[in-house]
Amino acid sequence: MEPGSIQYKLRVPFTLLAFLFVVIHFVFLVCYFEPAISTPDAQGYFVQAKLIAKQGRTYLEPESILQYIGPHWRHTSNNRYFATFPPGLPLILAIVYKIFGPKAALLLNPLMASLSLVGLFLLCRLWLGESWALLAIALMAINPFANEHALFGDSHTAVVFFLIWALFFLFQWEKTHSPWLAFITGLFIGVIPTIRYPEVLFCFAFGVFVLLHLQRDKVFWHSLIAGAIGALIPLGILCIRNQIVFGVFWKTGYTILRGADAFFAWNYFVDNSLPYLQKIMSEGCGLIFGLGVIGITTLCARYHTWKQGMLFALLVLPITSVYMSYYWKPDPQSMRYLLPTFPIYTIAGVWLLRQISEDRRLSAWASSIVLLLITIFWGLPQSLSSMRYLKKQNGVLAEVTNVVERYISAGSILITNEGISQHLDFIGHWRLVDASVLNSLYQRPPRMFAQSHNIAPPNAYRNIEAGLKYGNLAGSGLIDLFLDDVWQWAKMSRKAVYLIAKEKQINALKWHLLPEDRLVTIAEIKIPIGSPSRSNAQERLRPEGPMGPDQIFDFRWGKERLFLIKWIRKFPDKRYKQKGGLLSLGGAVSDSKNR
Repeated sequence: MEPGSIQYKLRVPFTLLAFLFVVIHFVFLVCYFEPAISTPDAQGYFVQAKLIAKQGRTYLEPESILQYIGPHWRHTSNNRYFATFPPGLPLILAIVYKIFGPKAALLLNPLMASLSLVGLFLLCRLWLGESWALLAIALMAINPFANEHALFGDSHTAVVFFLIWALFFLFQWEKTHSPWLAFITGLFIGVIPTIRYPEVLFCFAFGVFVLLHLQRDKVFWHSLIAGAIGALIPLGILCIRNQIVFGVFWKTGYTILRGADAFFAWNYFVDNSLPYLQKIMSEGCGLIFGLGVIGITTLCARYHTWKQGMLFALLVLPITSVYMSYYWKPDPQSMRYLLPTFPIYTIAGVWLLRQISEDRRLSAWASSIVLLLITIFWGLPQSLSSMRYLKKQNGVLAEVTNVVERYISAGSILITNEGISQHLDFIGHWRLVDASVLNSLYQRPPRMFAQSHNIAPPNAYRNIEAGLKYGNLAGSGLIDLFLDDVWQWAKMSRKAVYLIAKEKQINALKWHLLPEDRLVTIAEIKIPIGSPSRSNAQERLRPEGPMGPDQIFDFRWGKERLFLIKWIRKFPDKRYKQKGGLLSLGGAVSDSKNR
C-alpha cells in the first residue's frame, strides 16, 4: 500500500466535523429557545417586522391614545411613530413572518448565529487550513455573549452574520477580482448599516482594503463598480427611506431622540475606555482577545499580511472607540455592542497560534487544547446560566401567549403589563393597553382617598396626545379618565375588553368599577414559581435599570397567581346586542361558561 494512501486514510475530515459541529450548535441553541421576546430592544425590531409583513410600513399609527407603544418608538408627525432602529433586520424578519408566521421569525437569530459559524469556518479555511478553522469556530461557538444574543432578539447577531460572510466573499474577491464576488461582498457589507447605524464604519474598513489593492486594469475596475453597486442597493434604499421619514437622507432614527447630539463625547470615552477593556477580557471575548490584539498587530507589521492586518484593525478600533464614547455607562450588557469584533479577534488569535507553532506540531496541538479548555471552562457555564434564564423568561411569555390565543379573539382589547405587551405586540393579533396605572392601584389608597397621588401610566406619555390629556391629572380623576378611554376604544372598535392581572390588581380595580361592570375570570395562567435570587450572568439581562428576580421589564412573576379576566360593561347602546340576559360587545358572549 502506498504511503500516500495511508496518509489519506488517516486524514481527519475537518470540514465534515465543522458542519456537524454547526448542527450541534444550532440544536444547542434551540434547546433553550422559547417563541417569545422579553427585551425592549427586541420589541423595536420585531414589531417593525410585523408592521412590514402585515401592513407594508415601518411606522405605528395608534387607534387610541392608550394603544401600547414600545419604549424605542418616537413620534414624528401625523400620529406616526417610528422606531429608533433601522428597518434592515425587520425587513428580513418580515419575510419569515409573512411566510411562516411570527413564531418562526423568532428562530431567525439562532439560525444566523449558527450560519455565522459556517462562514467563519470557510473564511478561516482560506487562511489557516481546516484544522485551525475548526478551532476558530469552536472558540466562537462557546462565547457566552454570542450564544446569549442568539436568543436575545436584538440586532447584534445579524451584524455578525453579515460581517463574517462579507469577509469571506471579500477574501475570495482578493484572489480573483471577480465582479460577481465584488457585488455580493458589497451587498452584504451594505446591509449592515441598515441593521445598525453606527456599524457603517465597517463599510469604511472594506473600502480602504479594496483601495489598497488598486490596479490599473479593466477587471479590477469592473469589480470595483460591481461592489459599489452591491453596497449602494441597501444603503440607497435606507437613505431614500430616511429622506421620506426624517426629511434628510443622512438623518437616522436616533435623531428623533432628545439630546441625540450629546450621545457621544470625548469625556465619555475617557470614563468608559478602561471598564470596556476590562469587560471585553473578562465577560466579552475572553482569553482570545489578548491573542487577537497581538495577532492584528503582527499582521500589520508583516510585509505580506499588512493589508489584512489593516482591515482587521479598521474593523475593531473605530467601532470600539465609538461605543466607548457613548454616554451610557458600561453595564453587564455593554459587550453586545462589540460582539461583531469577537470573530475578528478569534481569526487573528488563531492565526497567531498557527504562526508560533508552524514548525512544532506537538506544541500547536497542546496550545490549542489549553486555549480551548480555558475557553470552555470560562464560557460554557456563563452561556448555560444566561440561556437558562432567557428560556425561563421567554417561556413565561410563551405560556401567556398560548392562553391569550386560546381564549381571546383577534382584535380584542387587552390590558396588561408592558413586559407582556412588548411580546404580544409582535404577535400582532390584539389591541394592547399598558396596565401601568393599574399596577399602582393596590399600592395607593382607595378611590376616595387617592386624589393627591399621581399614578399616571408611563407608557401613556409615549403617545403625545395621551401626555397632553393625562399630564396634569392625578389620583382618581386620572384613573377614571383612563378607564373611560379604554371603553371608548371598545365601543369604537366593537371589541371585548380583557385584562391579564394579579389578584392585588384585580381587587384594586374593583374600587373603580361602575355598577354595570363585571369581572369574569376566564383562565388562570400557569407560570413557574419565582426563584429567590439570580446569578451574575442573569443580572446581565436587565433591560432597563435594576430589576428584581423573575422580572420581565415591569412584569414580576412567581409569588402571585396570574389571571385572564374578561371585563364586561353593559352599555345602553343599540349597537350592542342582548344575548342570554347579558349585554355583549359586538356579539362576543360575556359569560365564562360560553368560553
